Amino acid sequence: MILKHLFPERRPLRWVLPGSIILAFTLLQSFLPGWVSRPESWLVDARFALRGQRVPTAPIVIVALDETSFQMLGDLQGENIRTWPRARWAELISKISAQEPRLIALDVIFDTSGWDAGGDAALAAALAEAPPTLLAALREQEGQGEVRLVTQVAPVDALAQAATAVAVTSLPADADGVVRRMTLLFTWNQDGQSTLPSLPLAAATLYRGEAVTVKKADLAEGGSLWINFRGPEHTFETISMIDVWQGTLDEGALKDKIVLVGYSTQTEQDRHATPFALRKRLPGVELMANGIDTLIAGDWLRALPAWGSVALVAVAGCLSLALSNWKRPGWSVSSLPLAGLLILGLGLGLFTWADFLLPQAALLVSLLGVGGAAQAERMIFAEQDKRMLRRRFSGMMSAERLDAVMGHWEDLQRPDRPAKQAAVMFADVRGFTHATETLLQQKRSAEMVRFLGAYLDAMTEAIYAEGGVIYRVFGDGLLVMFGMPEPMPDAALRCIHAALRMAQAAQDLQSQWPLAEEGPLRMGIGMQSGLLVDAIIGQGRRVDYAIIGDAANTASRIEGLCKEVMGLSLPTGSRVPETVTILAGWELYEQVRAQINAQENLPSFAARGKADEIRVVRILGRRE
Repeated sequence: MILKHLFPERRPLRWVLPGSIILAFTLLQSFLPGWVSRPESWLVDARFALRGQRVPTAPIVIVALDETSFQMLGDLQGENIRTWPRARWAELISKISAQEPRLIALDVIFDTSGWDAGGDAALAAALAEAPPTLLAALREQEGQGEVRLVTQVAPVDALAQAATAVAVTSLPADADGVVRRMTLLFTWNQDGQSTLPSLPLAAATLYRGEAVTVKKADLAEGGSLWINFRGPEHTFETISMIDVWQGTLDEGALKDKIVLVGYSTQTEQDRHATPFALRKRLPGVELMANGIDTLIAGDWLRALPAWGSVALVAVAGCLSLALSNWKRPGWSVSSLPLAGLLILGLGLGLFTWADFLLPQAALLVSLLGVGGAAQAERMIFAEQDKRMLRRRFSGMMSAERLDAVMGHWEDLQRPDRPAKQAAVMFADVRGFTHATETLLQQKRSAEMVRFLGAYLDAMTEAIYAEGGVIYRVFGDGLLVMFGMPEPMPDAALRCIHAALRMAQAAQDLQSQWPLAEEGPLRMGIGMQSGLLVDAIIGQGRRVDYAIIGDAANTASRIEGLCKEVMGLSLPTGSRVPETVTILAGWELYEQVRAQINAQENLPSFAARGKADEIRVVRILGRRE
């Protein structure tokens, strides 16, 4: 039932172009999964912004080597932190250790020996006596394949041996320069046999007292892990280094805390673009804090495996194709952006409440790409149908009426179109079959052809003058609609006015009637109003504009009664020629009773196929 509702029976789906696009996107996602990496990254950043900040879970405190510390030390002691002797660093570590932190991590690289005599020994001693301490190393790689430039920077041996561990602070940046992930393990030394942990992994392991378990399925490109950023700068508690140095901290301010020491000044250029800090970049030490808190909480962002993304791209394309061929064109057009919003909303919900990254960019491209192609193809075929219908009906209704049909094309294709109040008329020439046979026998068929041409032209002018639509022409017979496809409030009155015009036109045609010697041209017109449904039906070459409803059947029966009423004499005051009989159903007449003269005392008639008798009136003309 769902498929039957989605896919209209009127025309089979056009699979070629949208199906090819689905296949192309699926293959692209399979063999080049990063084909929409940049817009996908932007959508990740948008999800962080919409979700907002989160409170850190781990007791992390940042001791920032900030502008205040630089200025205070420069003004008070004439020292520059950038050229600090190692003995000063030793004093700083001792002051922090006195606060009894759980762990100290220095995001500062001591890759050369200190310039002050005995400074390295003093710092090594301070590190040895401190709580578990991490020293920073750096590993950067440029180039790909066999040609690569690898830079490794590590602390001097004396300091490295005194610290608890050495960890790498390098973080991978995406193509747009934004850091969103952290590498957990780094290959160290040229032999490729040794490894060093990242500073966030080492700090989280030391704090937890056990290894951090990360499933392989959770790892992203290059063995990296998505960081669940907590917020912009200063989301974590930050203390200026000068406050530690001068001893102005409250007692126990750093007790049992993870203390990160690092630069936060612009001059050091240790700032990075992150989802929360695309312009005002985040200090490297606070980046480390986000990574540590993510690993301790275990809430790193998770994503689908490669095959899952491929499957979703294919599903999105198929869904788009189904929505684009929805049998209601208006819904079809609006459903695509709604589906896109649903993907965005679902992605935000999964991100906010499940820390899950739905691959939105690829899904949106598949959805809109396939949908756009399917909609374009649908429009092309719809235009073909319109042209076919225009050619078919161009001679049967006025240009205005035809434009109305074309303008309501999409609505006319709906199978559940509502019924509308309209008026329907049947008209034909009395004794036309006999006249045709007689003229054929007398080899005068050309006269009948000429008469039919004149008859149809005259009737068309009369009908078009009142806004009617010639729905069907069958020989001498006409089926005419008023109030379709566009509603017409005075459809009943226009129908009668058209009949009166047709009666006068028939009188004018008497001189062209080929069998005038046998009798005058006689014409019968029957009409009725009621609820009717019009729609475009059929497919391919059989497209048609159909009218459905009891009023049409009744009007046909009323027109058939004209030959019975024609023998009755016309009442005095009739303005309808005696050769034309115009009958209207009572339902139609009641709508125009104040404006039309009619003979109401006609008996009710039984009609074939009708359970009840039909009550009709004979139209005599307009009221003065």
